Amino acid sequence: MLTARARKISRMTAYEKVERQNIINAVDATGNLILQRARMFAPKLTGELRDSGRVERTQGGKVAVSFGGGRVRYARKRHFENRKNPQTLRYLERAGVSVKKEGGVRRFLK
Repeated sequence: MLTARARKISRMTAYEKVERQNIINAVDATGNLILQRARMFAPKLTGELRDSGRVERTQGGKVAVSFGGGRVRYARKRHFENRKNPQTLRYLERAGVSVKKEGGVRRFLK
């Protein structure tokens, strides 16, 4: 006697995996866009500050955009004060605000 087993596979689990990956990709793309904009807004004397920017993934599916470290210890100071080039103040904050105005993460989830 031959017996057959029927097993029902839910499509929701596959859909859920795809959507989770889409959200992770959208958050990463948003972080990269903020980094790109911040590099445009940052002071450009030697280029070391702009080159020190990076996007890092943190706990909870978030990303952090940061500048400085190593040879560029002045990144925090240049973010908050710059008498020579006052138009470059708060370069990272302005980049985040401009990306948010354009839709932020939702821009990549269409």
